[in-house]
Amino acid sequence: MYNVLRIEGDPVSWILENAQIQAVAQELAGSSGPVTLQVVAPLQGRLVLSAKSAGSVVLLAPPGGVGWIPGGIRLPRAHLYVPSATGPTAEIPGYTLAQSADLGSLEQDIVAAMRDGTFLTVEIAEGSQSGILVLNGAALPLAVLCPPNPGR
Repeated sequence: MYNVLRIEGDPVSWILENAQIQAVAQELAGSSGPVTLQVVAPLQGRLVLSAKSAGSVVLLAPPGGVGWIPGGIRLPRAHLYVPSATGPTAEIPGYTLAQSADLGSLEQDIVAAMRDGTFLTVEIAEGSQSGILVLNGAALPLAVLCPPNPGR
């Protein structure tokens, strides 16, 4: 079963797989720190959600009832999505992570930055350019870590 998650400040309807609306709502309400959820669209990966930084979170049952299967953007390299005015697109799905990125370690670092309200720097690579993304854990409502998924 797929359910929809919307987070204030982000234009995206995130699709959760095998997550019950009531269970997710209770986890968010009862958590003292960030919550991590598996998403399958529009990007596939792990969504780290800081309920204290998101003014509101909406959980919805899937549209159209039974048989709905969401699609997602396939990424050949690991990416990090943070809220943007447009949401992820096939052309700009977020930030390409450095080849050396360890998604498990980065997820732990993002959770810690959100929980503690600290800053975190992340190495990124865009084409032939490399750089640093600075995240403010105190203000960041969500981040989605996407493993490489080149498709079929």
